[in-house]
Amino acid sequence: MQNFRNLQVWQKAHELVLEIYELTADFPRDELFGLRTQLRKTSVDIAGYIAEGCGKMDDEDFARCIGTALGHANRLEYFALVASDLHILPDEKYEKVNSRIVEVSKMLGSFWKTLKNR
Repeated sequence: MQNFRNLQVWQKAHELVLEIYELTADFPRDELFGLRTQLRKTSVDIAGYIAEGCGKMDDEDFARCIGTALGHANRLEYFALVASDLHILPDEKYEKVNSRIVEVSKMLGSFWKTLKNR
């Protein structure tokens, strides 16, 4: 067990959560319970699963949580793409957030491999 706040991947995921909340603050009112909610919940889930994994007693369970976080990162990437395609999220903001999502995804993938190989 370890403190999730010490993990760089969690720190990056938490920064992503804050960015998603900021980006979605101006979403249209009719997206209040649509993409806005999905983007926010999914981003929080990524950081949440990393934190949960830190409380697991063995690397296998920890890796399972990291794998779930990676799945949520892929889901978040898709939701951001939909928001961009619907012109709810401007291109420059989409490109910026998408690069952060991809960065977190890569970190999660590497971390998952490390845990699986221990």
